[in-house]
Amino acid sequence: MKLAALLVSNFKGINEEIKILIDNIVVLIGPNNSCKSTILDAYEAYVSMGSSLTLDHFHNRNPNNIIKITGIFTDITDADIDSIGQEWVLENDPGFGRCAKFQIRWSTPDEKGVKHSFSNQTNDWKEGGAGGWNTILQSRLPTPIRVNPNDGYEALEKVVKDLASKNAARKLKDDKSKLTGIITEINKLAKEVEAEISSEINPINSKIEEELRKLFAGVNVDFETGVGKFKAEDAIKDGSKFYIKANGRSSSLEHQGRGIQRAFLWSAISALCSEGKFKKGSKVVDDQAPKVLLLDEPEINMHPSIIRAARKAICALAEVDGWQIICTTHSPIFIDLTQDHTTLIRVSDTSTGIYYFQTDKANFTDEEKDNLKMLNKCCPTVNEFFFYENSILVEGDTEYLAYQYLIESESLENSYCVINCRGKANIPTFIKIFDQFAASAIAIHDLDAKYKADGSNNGMWTINHNIRKAANLTSGRVKTVMHKPDFEGFYLDENPSKDKPYNLFSHLRSDDFHTNPKYDSLRSSLSSIIDGTHPGLYETTDDIEEQA
Repeated sequence: MKLAALLVSNFKGINEEIKILIDNIVVLIGPNNSCKSTILDAYEAYVSMGSSLTLDHFHNRNPNNIIKITGIFTDITDADIDSIGQEWVLENDPGFGRCAKFQIRWSTPDEKGVKHSFSNQTNDWKEGGAGGWNTILQSRLPTPIRVNPNDGYEALEKVVKDLASKNAARKLKDDKSKLTGIITEINKLAKEVEAEISSEINPINSKIEEELRKLFAGVNVDFETGVGKFKAEDAIKDGSKFYIKANGRSSSLEHQGRGIQRAFLWSAISALCSEGKFKKGSKVVDDQAPKVLLLDEPEINMHPSIIRAARKAICALAEVDGWQIICTTHSPIFIDLTQDHTTLIRVSDTSTGIYYFQTDKANFTDEEKDNLKMLNKCCPTVNEFFFYENSILVEGDTEYLAYQYLIESESLENSYCVINCRGKANIPTFIKIFDQFAASAIAIHDLDAKYKADGSNNGMWTINHNIRKAANLTSGRVKTVMHKPDFEGFYLDENPSKDKPYNLFSHLRSDDFHTNPKYDSLRSSLSSIIDGTHPGLYETTDDIEEQA
C-alpha cells in the first residue's frame, strides 16, 4: 500500500479541497503566497497521525473551518487487507481504481485530530474504522524530512563529526598500536603541565579567597588545575571541519556560500538516512523505511549551473528505493520535463483548483524527449511557461525578440511570457504539454510554402497541420496564428536572407517605430491576437490549405 494522493481543505491558506498527486518527484510551482509551502506543511500534519494544530492552522483562523486531510492509498496487497479489513478497500474508484481512503479531521484548535475511514459498505466516512490503520499507515507513509530555506548546516555538520569521532574512539580502544602509546604519552605530558600551572595559579587563588572571606566568612576557594585527559573523540570533533574544494580553492564549509551550505544540508541528510544515522527529533529514522525529502525552494542562493547539478542530484536520490521528493521552486532551470515519474503541480489560485503535468502521461516520443533535452541545454529558461498564466510559443529568435518587446511595451510581463521553441517542429510538443497542464497559450508560426522551388513537398507544411491538430486537443486553450509567408514578409514586407533578429532589432530601435504607419500591424499584433482580430488567427487545418 502506498500513498498516491493527498487531499487538503481548510488548512492555513487552503480553503476548498485541493488534490496533490504523489509521485517519485513532485514539483510545486506558482507565484509567491500561493500555498506551495503550505502543502508541505499539510503532509507533515497528516503523517503526524492527528497531532494537535493551533488556531493559525485553521483557514482564516476560524475554528469553524474543520481541517480535513485525506490520504488515498493504492497498490493494496492481501496482507494490507488482513491488517485494515475488507470494508475499507474500494474496488473501482473513478480516479484511483482499487484504493483505500483515510482522513484526519481537526475540529478544535490545540486538540488532536480524529481519524475517519471510507467504508465500501456505507459509501461514506466512518469515524475510526480500519482497526490496524495507524500501525500499517505509519509503516507505509514516507517519513517527512523537511529542509527550509533558512535552515543552517551547523547542526548536521556536528552530527557527522560526532559520528566520525565516536567511530574513531571505538577503534582506538580496540587498537594496541603505536597510536595508543602516543595518546598515553600525551596524557603524561598533560599531568606535568597541570603541576606547572598549579604553582602559578595557587597565589591568585589565595588572594581571591582572602577577598571573598571579607564578604562571606569561612568560605574556601579551591581551583583545581587540570589540563584534562586527552580524548581522541574530542580532539577529532573539536579540530575537525568539512572543507570544500572547488576550482582549485579549498575553504571550510562555514566560509562557503549559502548555496553550497544548503546543498550540503540535504546531501548530508540523504547520506545519514542511508546509513541509519539521522535523527528526526529524538528518534532515529529507519534506513529501511520510506522517506520523503520536503524541499522549500532548493535553488535559493545557487548559481544556475549549481541549480542544474542540484536537479540531477535530487532526481538521482528519487531513484533510490524508498525515497521520494516534494519540493517548491521558482526556477525554470529546476524543471526537467523528460524525467520519468515526475509530477509538476501549478498552484496559482487554490480557490479555482490546481493543474498537473505528469511526465509518464505525456507520451513523448524518443525524438521529442531528445529535442526537449537539447532545448533545456540551449535555452534554460524554456520552462518559464509553467510560471505564467499565458504563454506565446514562437519558432525562433526573431519572433522571440518581437513579442518580448511588445509584452514589455504593453506592461504584460506578469501575465505573458514568450517561449522560443527553437524550431517550428517543436511547437506541437509544447502544445502537448500545455494540454495536459490545462494551460493557455498562443502558438505563432510561419506558414511557409507548400512546395519547394523544385516542386517537391515542403516538410514545413506538414508541421503546420501538426500544430493545428495538437491545438484541436486543448479545448480551445491554445490559439494558433500563422504568418504568410513568414514573419518578415507578413509585417515588414521584407525577405532578409541573414541576420534576421538584428534586422528586426533595427526596426524596433528606429526613431519612427511608434509613429510610422508601416509598423501599425506589428505594433498591434499582440493586442489583436489577444482580442481575436488578428488576420493570421485560424482554427482548422482547412484554413491552412486555403492559404496554399
